[in-house]
Amino acid sequence: MNVAKSFLFYCRLLLIACAIQGVTNTPAHAAEDKLATTELLPFDKFDEYLPGETLPHPWHTIGQFSDNLKVLLQPWAESRVTGNLYSGKGVEIFDNSPTDGQGIGFGMTFTQAPVGPILLAFDYRVDKRVGEPDSIKLAVHLGRGVEHGLELLATVKDGLQIKTFDGSLLKLYDCEPARWYHVSVVGNTQSTDVKISITPHTNPKKVGFRSMPKPGPYVDVKLAHSLGQPTDVTFTSVAEAKATGAWNIDNVCLAGEVTSPRERWWPFVPDLSNADPKRKVFAYYFPPFGAGRMDGDPTLGWAFWSWQNLAYDLDPRRRDAGCKMQYIAIPRVPDLSGDKYRAKEIEMQEEVKLGQMMGMDGFIMDFNHKTAGGWNWFNMIGDKLLDAAAKTDGKFSVIPAIYSSSSGSGVNGEADAGCTPQQYAEHERTLKCLKHPGTFKNEDGKAVMSMWLTERHSPKWWSQSLDLLQKQGVPAALFTQFNSMGKIKEFSPIAYGMGHWGPRAPTDYGWYKAARPYTDVLAYPIVAQDARTRGASLVEAQNSRTIRKLWMDAITMKADWAVINTWTDYTEQAQMPSTAIGFTLFDLNAYYTQWFKTRKQPAIVRDVLYYCHRRQHTDAPQMHGVRWNFHKDMNINDSPEHNEIELLAFLKEPGTLLINVDGKIHRHKADAGITSFMVPLPKDKRFVPYFAVERDGSQVLGGKGRYTIYDKVDFPNLLYHYGAIVK
Repeated sequence: MNVAKSFLFYCRLLLIACAIQGVTNTPAHAAEDKLATTELLPFDKFDEYLPGETLPHPWHTIGQFSDNLKVLLQPWAESRVTGNLYSGKGVEIFDNSPTDGQGIGFGMTFTQAPVGPILLAFDYRVDKRVGEPDSIKLAVHLGRGVEHGLELLATVKDGLQIKTFDGSLLKLYDCEPARWYHVSVVGNTQSTDVKISITPHTNPKKVGFRSMPKPGPYVDVKLAHSLGQPTDVTFTSVAEAKATGAWNIDNVCLAGEVTSPRERWWPFVPDLSNADPKRKVFAYYFPPFGAGRMDGDPTLGWAFWSWQNLAYDLDPRRRDAGCKMQYIAIPRVPDLSGDKYRAKEIEMQEEVKLGQMMGMDGFIMDFNHKTAGGWNWFNMIGDKLLDAAAKTDGKFSVIPAIYSSSSGSGVNGEADAGCTPQQYAEHERTLKCLKHPGTFKNEDGKAVMSMWLTERHSPKWWSQSLDLLQKQGVPAALFTQFNSMGKIKEFSPIAYGMGHWGPRAPTDYGWYKAARPYTDVLAYPIVAQDARTRGASLVEAQNSRTIRKLWMDAITMKADWAVINTWTDYTEQAQMPSTAIGFTLFDLNAYYTQWFKTRKQPAIVRDVLYYCHRRQHTDAPQMHGVRWNFHKDMNINDSPEHNEIELLAFLKEPGTLLINVDGKIHRHKADAGITSFMVPLPKDKRFVPYFAVERDGSQVLGGKGRYTIYDKVDFPNLLYHYGAIVK
């Protein structure tokens, strides 16, 4: 029976079952009220690991292995769908034993996905170079432990099949040896209905998502049970023991509801009822990067492709780092409407929701008079953000950072020559942003505008622009984002408020002292780290010391605003929920935001252990790339390298902190409150740190970190990775 006929036959069975027996969407795997999150769901390209090695934690292998039975990371298992032909890898399930091998594979157990939409995507192929490809069978299971909400089977003979509501197998697509296939399954934790798309990679001479044909149509399938809130995914070889061959798996992605509640993860009770209305928190939003929500599978998009990939269009300045971005936003379940503008509308609504959850007042969003370089699209994204903010009745707003058409840059008004104040003030983009109901208004009712590197235009130029806007009936106020401190006094007569791009290390710098006498609205920068693939350079942030110091400076110096720099700029540093950092910076920012706005430290009501470390020693041997450069910060210090593992504990009661580093136990007595405990990160060791807090000689909270630390690496990755342990 061919694919079309088998699907029609399945549809008839489904209609009969629904009409006669009734089919409900009652979840078969309803979860208790436990922790749920998207940050711990599997999302891996496998490219940053070393070839020929076993999968690192939190992945695990399944079965017994030998020279003829292996599950290893291999360069030839790199999917052509993304096509990182330089440092790419995938997982090979290798069975060359005619007497054994049934059940070998790999998987991951994770904190359950939140209630709501869910996506499972991956690439697979039969590797015909070994064994008898016609004899092997792959099983993919997604569920809770031994209970499987989703079961897929693949063989050369029967193609890719899915187990349906009545236990029968429905063929979805052929399975040709040596050809890569991309699988995308979209559903909901509370439903038995899923949509499945299969897309083959058909051009053997090209790689990358742009070489793929149009994604296959999504087919509706009804499962026997709802997907539930899954906690496990596995890929196993399940053919008879005599079967031999190899499967290649790559680009595994499980995505869920990113805006699910976070309160159960927080050490405090969120309460901004006593917030000082004059204290505001904004985050800088750089629209070329973001959550990457699409009208289709996000793993078939630009952001996923550019992540950890020496792609063919990579800026030459980034080639030594091996990629454009070392981390990206936690993926979103796609909107399947086929409307890319609707997808961005949903994405911006999610961004506003996340911002409000964190306690922010709004975003500072870039707009541009230019249309080249994608700015028509980026301006559209900004418009969608303004629209989403406008629906909050002023509770959340956007400060538009509107760039002129001038290409001049510098700190002494170099951009004046390329754009007159009249051209700027009368430009359609300027007026559209400032008139929008989603734009932030100050206490005088003026629309507040901004621009990064404000001093690229002179104070005179800005003054004339503001006057021209006033004459057009569009009164506006300027919030500066300086990248220097030489023009503070000159801008004082015209600036409503002043912000500075800030340091990238926990060092004292003179922003507050320099600016406080000249502005009534002083904004303090909130930065976590700065690691740039452009030029393979970074500043030493010293784990979480930088972000904690900046927040405490903002609080103790009584700054008026705090500005998170940045929310989305992954080429420098981003703090939105992302790979590598999870929700930890989001959660820490929520705590300090409440402290900053209420002027009172939030009480700690539950123990939470945050951890922060790199995935390697800075001197770890590397296969590719250059050794990264540690730069000075604000020309103040030499940014010495640090190699430490940090446990940042929020404790409701005193306890003893514990870090296990490759079998060596470190302990530290801690009072109730916030304690940072640092221990050395050793060189030449591969291990997973363990973190805990003890009371009365027993562990009351503890667990492994999410990240393996490596003794040697492919391309270096010197980002500080973050995670959290909560009971």
